[in-house]
Amino acid sequence: MALRVHGRVVDENGRPLQGVTVTVKGTKKQTITDDNGEFVLPQVETNAILSFSSVNMDTFNLSVSGRTEVFATLKTKMSQLDDVQIIGYGKTTKRFLTGNVSTIKSQTIETQPVGNPLLALEGRVPGMVITQATGLPGSGVAVRIQGQNTIGINIGSDPLYIVDGMPYPSRLLYTISRIQGSSGNNSPNQAGVQAGTGNPLSFINPSDIESIEVLKDADATAIYGSRAGNGAIIITTKKGVAGKTKVDFKMQSGWAKVTRMLDVLNRDQYLEMRNEAIKNDNITLSPTDNNYDLNGTWDNTRETNWQKELIGNTARYSDIQSSFSGGNTNTQFLISSSYHKETTVFPGNSNDKKGSLHFNINNISSNSKFKLQLSGSYLIDNNNLINRDLTQDAISLSPVAPSLYNADGSLNWAPLSNGNSTWTNPLAYLDNTYNAKTNNLIGNAVISYKILSRLHIMANLGYNNLQMNQTLLAPLTSVRPEIRPTTLRSSQFSNSNMNSWVAEPQINFQPFFGNVKVETLLGATFQQNNSSRAEQSGSGYNSDLVLKDISAAPTRSAIGGSAVYKYNAIFGRVNISYKDKYLLNFTGRRDGSSRFGSENRFHNFGAIGAAWIFSSENILKASRSFLSFGKLRASYGTTGNDQIGDYQYLNLYNPVTGVGVPYQSATGLAPDRLANPYLQWEETRKIQFGVDLSFNNDRIIFTTNYYNNRSSNQLLSYSLPIATGFSGITTNFPALIENSGWEFSLTSTNINQKNFKWTTSFNLTFPKNKLLEFPNLSTSSYASQLVIGQSVNVAKAYRSANTDVSGVYQFIDSSGNFTTSPVYPRDATVLISTDPKFYGGLENTLSYKGFELAVFFQFVKQIGYNYFFGNNPGNFFGTTNNGNQPVSVLERWQKPGDNKPIQRYYYNFNISNFLGYYNAIASNAAYSDASFIRLKNLSLSWNVPKPWLKSIHIDNARFFVFGQNLLTITNYQGMDPETRSYSTLPPLKVITVGVQVAL
Repeated sequence: MALRVHGRVVDENGRPLQGVTVTVKGTKKQTITDDNGEFVLPQVETNAILSFSSVNMDTFNLSVSGRTEVFATLKTKMSQLDDVQIIGYGKTTKRFLTGNVSTIKSQTIETQPVGNPLLALEGRVPGMVITQATGLPGSGVAVRIQGQNTIGINIGSDPLYIVDGMPYPSRLLYTISRIQGSSGNNSPNQAGVQAGTGNPLSFINPSDIESIEVLKDADATAIYGSRAGNGAIIITTKKGVAGKTKVDFKMQSGWAKVTRMLDVLNRDQYLEMRNEAIKNDNITLSPTDNNYDLNGTWDNTRETNWQKELIGNTARYSDIQSSFSGGNTNTQFLISSSYHKETTVFPGNSNDKKGSLHFNINNISSNSKFKLQLSGSYLIDNNNLINRDLTQDAISLSPVAPSLYNADGSLNWAPLSNGNSTWTNPLAYLDNTYNAKTNNLIGNAVISYKILSRLHIMANLGYNNLQMNQTLLAPLTSVRPEIRPTTLRSSQFSNSNMNSWVAEPQINFQPFFGNVKVETLLGATFQQNNSSRAEQSGSGYNSDLVLKDISAAPTRSAIGGSAVYKYNAIFGRVNISYKDKYLLNFTGRRDGSSRFGSENRFHNFGAIGAAWIFSSENILKASRSFLSFGKLRASYGTTGNDQIGDYQYLNLYNPVTGVGVPYQSATGLAPDRLANPYLQWEETRKIQFGVDLSFNNDRIIFTTNYYNNRSSNQLLSYSLPIATGFSGITTNFPALIENSGWEFSLTSTNINQKNFKWTTSFNLTFPKNKLLEFPNLSTSSYASQLVIGQSVNVAKAYRSANTDVSGVYQFIDSSGNFTTSPVYPRDATVLISTDPKFYGGLENTLSYKGFELAVFFQFVKQIGYNYFFGNNPGNFFGTTNNGNQPVSVLERWQKPGDNKPIQRYYYNFNISNFLGYYNAIASNAAYSDASFIRLKNLSLSWNVPKPWLKSIHIDNARFFVFGQNLLTITNYQGMDPETRSYSTLPPLKVITVGVQVAL
């Protein structure tokens, strides 16, 4: 007798499972569960066996046994292949993924003491390079996914960031340091690097993040269209789960230090250099000149390690996290808060403090038709860091320079008898007051309704507001005493605001045709970004006490601006699966951006992805004792890039005031650029192939990808004749850039016993960037910058030949002859690519009972610009603080016949000496191996045995030690091979200890 069987399928936590395939074994009769986990099968034999299968659940068989209603509970698969994988506007699993996506989970992020979640990804994602600008809290982070697609320095190469469905800015709109200028060589009121290199991701609490997905190929990114031309990064925050109410508290505290110092000259080496330079130029010093280090004004019997004094302090790190979560099958909630504080290794008490609040509420109606998800995050950042990086001072100050403080604790200016200072005390910068207060609000709502069992409508609504208020006060005490009466006190106040909203209505239809599963998605995007900035500057105050009052400034000025960016699109995706073995994915999007002229405002993008799970073929099923899973993937498609800033296609005007205005000194308007209504997207065509394999019941998982991305229609500044009144115009140029490479990743469970487990993860990338085409390059303004067939980051360098008989740098010109006066670019015959040759990471995790140890190494093979030549070796211009040099300058020319890499020390500033040095730093000798292996992260934790906690009603307790940037192994001739800069603070070594408790 045939029965009409209906039932419900849930997971081990009682939550309904959607999309489970229910098959009558031995027949072709099957169906799929709906949102409530329910299904119906007509005409089922009374003794039939039902098979329940899903992408991330273990297959389960159940006998009907004459019943008309059944209930099935499935267990979640433990394989990484069955982890939920977030993709653009949807979810899948790695097992059924057709695109190239990498995932970093919260467990990895939370073990790293970082303030920016992007830093938790360094070295862990194949095809992705992350570079930290400085070791200061909140500093800039550069991200490149599968290489640089663009030539133009003013064209964005950042990926698209999506936070809980809300597009998030990749750069700060405006910081005060961009216009903050220097008031002279004797004033420390110079442009700071901290604020100007800030990153908006620093205003997201890493502990609020559940996962970060990195989307790379066209199949994964085309659904986002032009915004994801450089890849996409999807950040998903934590949500509540059904179950008893849970309270989680985590606290950690630690310290940070500079990992590597630059090896500079000590006192004796420095004085030898100075005296040798004077001797070489036959100079007789006068007791009244400004050679204070040699003429007795400074005590040259003392010695100061300025790196220890200025950047050798210990920074403090504090972080507190708490959360409250729970719910039932219909409603789940999570509320979390945090406090974070970091100081610096500089003298003083500057710091960066953050406080945040995050919430998430999910609700599903009793009939499972209506769903609502609300999430929001609010973070306040109070940044009081010094507005100048003291690293350059720490390296360049003379080792015999005066002490920082007088006996009474005041700043020491080492004055002469006439009262004039003999140096600029670097701690004078601490008297400048810089403050940046940032408020960041992210809100998201997802509303969905099930019209039919397989027809859903939904809307994604998001809002983001990022506001920064900055103040910079420069009192008289920050400048040398003798010029204070004539130096104007100054202040700057700025306010910048970026707010954006997005609305994305969508329709999702999932028809079912026997062995064929189809999922269709149709949607639209309406997005608007509003940005504005305003700054007021004041000078000439009569007292330091009124610097905060702009109305007290006799001289005032103001600048500002605003912009509106609008973006509309329609998009669609069709995903087809046949027998869960053959997968096909079609994606299309039509974009419209306000950043382009009326002639090219809209453009189409699309992709196709396909995969074959060959391990499911019958011929392989019988012999899968070793090969557990095998899949071939391929994708092809197009994405674009509209990161050119707003209004680039218009002929804008700027206000003109003051001298030169022709009519009654009134404010006039001057043209800023020429219009170009034909401006349009850069376009990147991506083709990628991949293989996913797993062995020995998924204990070994191997993935490899080959990518070839070609970017055309480059947005460049095209040079114009001076008669046009403008130096150039932004336009599209038919240049073609290729990024290709291989990505490999391997995860393995080496040992998996009851009390001991050992896992390994490894990734490796071989990238290659190449300029394929650039019509008429030799006659263009880019001829000195680019080379066909080479990377767009190639450097043209002279070929160094050390010094000549007179001790001057010499080079080999294009004809193969020695010369001391090479001509650029004719004689720049050495091509040097600073792109990494390969990079990756290796992590081993060991767990024994309640203990767990994870050790992660990052490695990069590359060539970089070094500090081998120092800063004008041997030349010390009075009080300009260009005194000390790296020890590499000791390999200098001293007598005729010497052939050394460093030219003769000199005192006189002349063209020969000047050009010799600057030609040398433009030669191949200024580049060297910048490869490194870094112990990026180490975490050690101990989970307190649960029986110990039961009596005090604690569910879990964990003690831990985390370390970041602990050790760097490198031959780099500089401070840090990642930043490759002598003027910025390198990434710090951070060690924290803490405890986590769950109630």
